[in-house]
Amino acid sequence: MSFRKHNVKLILLATSLACSAGATASHHFESAAALQDPSINQLDNYVFQSSRADATSFIMDINPSPNDAAGGVFKPGALYNIHIADDSKFKTGHTFSVMFDEKGNYTVYDMNSPNAPVGTKGKEIGKGELNKKAELSEGIHLWAGVVKDPFFGNSPGLHILRQQLSEGTYDPGIWTSVKGKNIFTGRKCGAIVLDVPNTLLGKKIEVFMTTAVQKDSNWKQVQYSAIPLFSHSMLFENEALKTEHNMSRPDNSQDMKNFVSARTARASTFAHSQKEPQVYGDKVASMLVPDVITYNVGTPAKFSAASINGRSLSDDAMSEMLTLLLGQPTDQHITDQKLYTQDFPYLIPASLK
Repeated sequence: MSFRKHNVKLILLATSLACSAGATASHHFESAAALQDPSINQLDNYVFQSSRADATSFIMDINPSPNDAAGGVFKPGALYNIHIADDSKFKTGHTFSVMFDEKGNYTVYDMNSPNAPVGTKGKEIGKGELNKKAELSEGIHLWAGVVKDPFFGNSPGLHILRQQLSEGTYDPGIWTSVKGKNIFTGRKCGAIVLDVPNTLLGKKIEVFMTTAVQKDSNWKQVQYSAIPLFSHSMLFENEALKTEHNMSRPDNSQDMKNFVSARTARASTFAHSQKEPQVYGDKVASMLVPDVITYNVGTPAKFSAASINGRSLSDDAMSEMLTLLLGQPTDQHITDQKLYTQDFPYLIPASLK
């Protein structure tokens, strides 16, 4: 499917249809394959300054329903990829790939390209096992295991917002009028935590993450993620757009700008927040497409509606994305449970028993 073939009228229609789809109370945006196998379902991504001097940390949350069966956390034989580009053309950098076996032991690979073909692994840089820190070559550290899900979001408010936007209205009082509930309270997920010395990174990096599986000797990219809640706030449940996004890479996703612009213009119109909604939509689209987390290495991470400089575990990603979508400051009114620490692996390990 080529988005260039759609004119503005069709773009607005597609966006309107996306708004009318049923709501899900989650930040987990599964592809069809991930719906069938949660162990390859990407949940969240974080990029921030490491607790080690002169290093950067990357977190990839996976699997909203881990279990203690073989392959119940990470899918054996699948590739979990953290792509780190040193340039905006995605020509130089690294892809760190992690592959697990049925016992949870894993092998880590480093490809000297941030955007290599699906299934390309690069050179082996070390091995590890679940719930233990692995010290790999060149000072790279990695931890993988089950953790308490650190995400927090106002599910009832989000459900009402989607209903209102589908009807062409918006009441900013929804965030305080409903009794907000964080549906992620008590939930667990899988996590891969990667710590990379800054000497291996450029000064400014562009980060995205993917999962891939092999079938009949061919590798297929299953899911793509970077900016928090991108699918939820900009694509909703439009399956065609979600499929296109999950199959994409940053260098071939510029067509998505039209949909993000139209989606944002429509929402900000109902919020009466912008004098020129389409101009505002274009501005937001330029900020969010391509879907990558930009980070100035060595600086405090902060994900906000004003700018993207990594994403820390304490950032209120939902409020910031709602602010971008609606074109006005929006607080989801959910308290951060602070399920993280200051030291590697940052997240709080959890038992499955």
